[in-house]
Formats: sequence, structure tokens, C-alpha cells
Amino acid sequence: MDPGETRRHAMMRVTRARVLTFACALFVASSPAVAQVELSGAYSSRMHEDYIERGPGSFMGDYTGMPLTDDGRAKALYYTSNHPAMYERQCLAQSAGIFQYRPRGIQMVKELDESGTVVAWVIAGDNLRGAIRIWMDGRSHPSPNAQHTEGGFGTGKWEGNTLTARLTHVKTAWIRRGVGIPGSDLSTFTLHITRHDDLLTIVTIQQDPVYLTEPHVVSRVWEFDPDGNQTLASTGPAWHRRAVCVTANLIPYLEDNGGVPHYSPGRNPEANYMLRTFNVPQEAAMGYAETLYPEYRKTIRDTYMPPTDCWTRAPGYCCAWLELQGLPGGAPNLTCNDGGFGGLGPRGRRAGELAPWAVPPSGLGIE
Repeated sequence: MDPGETRRHAMMRVTRARVLTFACALFVASSPAVAQVELSGAYSSRMHEDYIERGPGSFMGDYTGMPLTDDGRAKALYYTSNHPAMYERQCLAQSAGIFQYRPRGIQMVKELDESGTVVAWVIAGDNLRGAIRIWMDGRSHPSPNAQHTEGGFGTGKWEGNTLTARLTHVKTAWIRRGVGIPGSDLSTFTLHITRHDDLLTIVTIQQDPVYLTEPHVVSRVWEFDPDGNQTLASTGPAWHRRAVCVTANLIPYLEDNGGVPHYSPGRNPEANYMLRTFNVPQEAAMGYAETLYPEYRKTIRDTYMPPTDCWTRAPGYCCAWLELQGLPGGAPNLTCNDGGFGGLGPRGRRAGELAPWAVPPSGLGIE
């Protein structure tokens, strides 16, 4: 090959290399950046959806929307609203997914390494919920025998503009506030976190082989709030003190006697609450999976009669712990039904009244 031909071949190779480099640069520039969405900041709940569940809490005996196993249903019916009033349970951490059922806002925090790379996203915790840390550095989940924590162990990845996380190693805890629906420590969560401008949508999918017959899906929307600091604090107004859980003697007869409030099988007086108050069929209120779907409505179309008067909702369950922490108590026009102790309040009985707790209320077992 003559020298001229050699030079032409060399120039063609250089040209092809430059074209390939330019094409690669265009591809990289057009590809979505990893973690391109900024999630950091405080987000407040606006209560525009599912007010009862996110605010005062569900009604006793209301397991609608929950695909419970027979064991899950039995354990939920064991629960009384006095159960979390025990000293040892007042500060017991709630489910990792409980933020979907609470009136509080949330705080999204990013953790960086020395190079400025995001190694974890954190849904900050508070005095009743552990922080959920979502590792983004590719680490594997630990052994099934590793320690389970209040916030579990999470790993995540970006799927377009959505942060998808998988959460394992959680603790046994109630799924939904106020009604005793259980979740086991074998539960796993899938989280989909998406930000649209100032709105943050979080979808949680909980799977539990012990207490759920199929996945439990919850979707909530939050709004970015520059003044809504949700980080832990130990000073300031009551609603802001998230780092400290303070116990109190809520039900005097339980103090120092070792009693565990519960309803014995078949003796929960609220088991038919949804039926007698809202005419909701008992099977729907008790959390059977087939009642979750629209097709179920067709099966009761000819038999279901809605209440003629919305005031028949009262009394409802007002979740008194909210009031104790200085937050709005119950939904409008609902009175508290907490197993007979609604009139006591945090300071015990009213002046001049005899102690009604000397004998436990009918149907309330003590073991």
C-alpha cells in the first residue's frame, strides 16, 4: 500500500472515532440523569383525601380495604382502644408505613458521601415512627436473621422520575392507626415516590404472608411546605416536639396491675359497628379480600341501604392521643368511643366521681 493510501485509511479511522465519540456524547446528554429529581424538604398533609384515616383514625371494627387472613382478623378483633394506653405501649414504634395513615407531615432528607453523591434518601422519623433509610449505593439486603428495626432496611433505584424502594426487616406493628389491624415482621414494602412540582405522591405496597392474603396498597399526596419543618425537635410547642415521647397514666385501673386490655374471641362489641351504623355488610367490614374490588358492589346492590341520616355516624372513634399531643382531635360532629373511658381524660376521673375502673367494663378481658 502506497503512503497516500495509508494516510487516507488513517484519516477515515480518526473520523469514525470522532463520529462515535460525538454520538456517545449525544446519547449521554439525552439520557435521564440518575436522581435527577430533588426530593429533599418538608411536606405537609393537606387532608384532602381519606380524612378519617389520616386524621382521627378509622372506626372501631372497620377493616374495610384490608385483605386480612383469618389470623389477622382474629388479632384485630382482640384489640381495644385502651391497648396502646398501657405505659409500655404508649411509646411503642408504629409501622414503617404508618406515615400514610397519620396527620403529620414528613421530611425527606438526602445523605451524601464525600464526593457529593447521594448514598441514601431518608423519610425522617419521629417519637412514634422510625426513620426509613433508602440506600442508593447498590448494597444488598442483609440476612433474614439480621436485626429488625422500626424503619426497616431499604434499598432504592430511580425508575425515570420515580424513586422505587424495597423495604425489609421491619418490626411487628399495627398497619392502620386506632383499630388494631396487625402487620408481622415478615412484611415487606415497595415504595414509589414521585414528585410533581410541589406535590409528592407516595405509594406503599405492603405484603405480609402472616396477616394479609394479598398486597395492601396505599397512595397519598403531600405538598411541599418550606415552613413545615418536620425534623426531630425536643423543644417548642407540643405538636413540634417529635423527638420525645412522654408517657402518662391514661387509664388509672391499668396502672401497676399487669393487666392487658383485650376482647376475648366473640366478645368485641364493635365487631358489628360498621353494620349497625352504616349498614355496611359484615363481611365487607371484616376485611375479606374479595370486598376490596368494584365487582363486590354489584353483589350487594339489591340489599345495601345507606343510612338515611349522616348523624347516625356518631359516636365515632376520635383517637384521643391526637388531642393529648395538641393536634385536632376528631372529625366534625363525631364523639369519642374509646371503650367507655372517653369521659376520663388524661387526668383520670372527674372531681367527686367514684372510680369506674374498679371493675373492668363488660367484655374487656384482663390477662
